[in-house]
Amino acid sequence: MRTVLVSDSRIHPYPVDLPSHWESKSGYEAYRLLLEIISGLKSKLFGETEVLSQFKQRFQELPDLAFGEYLAKLRDNLIEDCRTLRSGYLQNLGEQSYGGLADKYLSEATNPPKEIILFGTGQLAEKILPWLSHSNRKTKIVGRNPNRLEFLSSVSGSASHLMEDWSPNGEAWVIAAPMDFSAWMDKLAPGNLVLDFREEPLEESWPSDIVYIPFAEMLSSLKETEERTRKVKEELKSVLDELLEERELEAHQIVFGWDDLPCPTF
Repeated sequence: MRTVLVSDSRIHPYPVDLPSHWESKSGYEAYRLLLEIISGLKSKLFGETEVLSQFKQRFQELPDLAFGEYLAKLRDNLIEDCRTLRSGYLQNLGEQSYGGLADKYLSEATNPPKEIILFGTGQLAEKILPWLSHSNRKTKIVGRNPNRLEFLSSVSGSASHLMEDWSPNGEAWVIAAPMDFSAWMDKLAPGNLVLDFREEPLEESWPSDIVYIPFAEMLSSLKETEERTRKVKEELKSVLDELLEERELEAHQIVFGWDDLPCPTF
């Protein structure tokens, strides 16, 4: 999980009260890092698309102030440059979304499951959900947040259950929430498929007679695109330099600083 705080260096020149382990950048160095994050260049799944959607959603509603105009300009420039990177360099890299990765494993299973439990009600679960809703699959959402469960159920047509009201019934599991499943493991049947999108499992071990696939293993399975990804990463260094140079030249052509592309700090 990454947390990013965006501010205006002309209003808050020195970030205060930030945790000591936080990294602070300003100006176009900060802009570059923001661009790398929303383009999926800093994600474990290189080039993944979900983070751009999260960025758009977070910056959809902005304050009706000068700072809101500042953020809107920053947002629009970042999205424009992100699209440039995606269209030119981040195509044909294999699976580029967590939902696509889940669909790949479910479809390629020895016995493709007909019933799936999706654990979680957050943004990751919301992005994975459409990939699970195939005509030959029945998906049920299980989580702790009743409001989010109701929302996800309504937009997907899937059934939903609160965690405390649910019990396993031989379904495949897709884990997209930081839950501990130790209490439910003994309900798994031999051969059940579990796809775990958590970076760090909370259980000590999983039964040896199930098909448990952790996130690290899913990432390592993308080895066939590793060389292509390595070359893209090298290319993108100079591409990012050129994009940032263009933004700076664009800014220097504007007379009044407040109309300039703002210098974010975080």
